[in-house]
Amino acid sequence: MAEEFSPFLIIIPPKYVAALLKLYKKFEDKNIKWIIGGDLGEALGTVKVEPDCIEILTSKEGVQQIRETTGESDTKQIAFNVQQLPRNALVAGKKYPLYIGSYFFEFSVDDIKVEVYGDLQYKINDWDWGDKFECIPNIVNIVGKRIFVVPLSAKCELYQNLGWMDRAERIKKQISKITSTTLRANENRINI
Repeated sequence: MAEEFSPFLIIIPPKYVAALLKLYKKFEDKNIKWIIGGDLGEALGTVKVEPDCIEILTSKEGVQQIRETTGESDTKQIAFNVQQLPRNALVAGKKYPLYIGSYFFEFSVDDIKVEVYGDLQYKINDWDWGDKFECIPNIVNIVGKRIFVVPLSAKCELYQNLGWMDRAERIKKQISKITSTTLRANENRINI
């Protein structure tokens, strides 16, 4: 079961909130399964990070549905796309190139870049592709709209597996703050 949370005032640049709400409106009655990942997903989970785009994670079919729903006119089939990430993985003290593979396309909403990844997978160096990235999303409520977001715990585990300990530690600290705040709130709860 997805967990709904919003224990802190989150400062997200208003242009991202507006773009998210426009996407929500386009997708809400289309039966598209999509979640927000990337830096914006972390920011929505109360991690202090500056997003530079909206990253949507979905399935291969979801990519096609999103492209059709957003009115993108390119009618060619979306192919599996491999991209090398600018940051390497660190495994047993050694750096290796890191790749993501997905059914991918991008578009813009009010000059905000939106990247859509279907069946996202990671690959380190020339090793085998990992499993498709899947998670049970958290829910962030934005003006009454339930936005699904990659949980911080899933991001922390991913970063640890990639050897990105700086990113993992930042998320661990935020998870600890959220847990501490929730526990204090529960201690102060008054039953009537």
